[in-house]
Order: sequence, then C-alpha cells, then structure tokens
Amino acid sequence: MSGLVITMFSVSAILFILSFTRKDPAKDVEKQLENFSITLMQEMYQLKKKMKTIEEEFVIGNEAASAAETGSVPNELTRDDVLALYEEGFDIKDISKKTNRSEGDIDELLAHNR
Repeated sequence: MSGLVITMFSVSAILFILSFTRKDPAKDVEKQLENFSITLMQEMYQLKKKMKTIEEEFVIGNEAASAAETGSVPNELTRDDVLALYEEGFDIKDISKKTNRSEGDIDELLAHNR
C-alpha cells in the first residue's frame, strides 16, 4: 500500500514538472493573433497613406482644371481667405494684391458677405 502511494506521488510530481515544460497551444494562437493584428494595422496605415496621396493628386488636378477653365492662378486665395484677411484688418488694396484680383472684385465680394 505504501508503495502505491509513493508511486502515485512520484507520478504526480513528474506530471507537475512536465506541465511547466510543455508548450501552451493558447500562447501560440495568441502570438499568431497578435502578429495578424500588427500586419493588419500596417496594411491599414499603408492604405491610408495611399488614399491621402491619391486625394491630394485629385485635389491638385481639380484645382488645375478649374484654374484652366476660369483662367485664374491656381494658388489664388479663396473667398474665405479674402474674408479672413479683411477680418484681420487688411485693407482692400492689400487684399487685391495678395489675391491677384481687382479692388472692385474684393469690394463686391465683401459687400455680399457683410
């Protein structure tokens, strides 16, 4: 009887020690999931970068096309920029120089937005 108890304790001790050395399959799955997540985030970042580049090219293309249609300069300031300059205290003459527009155009634009 005592031999059986000693054998059982020995087997349990051996199994206990083996449980620490055995690989945990859940850790492998967790590591794979983490690697997949990192890869997915990298791909999303690359896609966002590409989208931003394409959007910038599209906007530049539209600005050039609209400038060609209207005959204006592509880097001409917008209506909102004109209003912002006026609110900052620039007079109509300074705004017309910055925007390459006539003073009459600036005055008309400001008259419509007052």
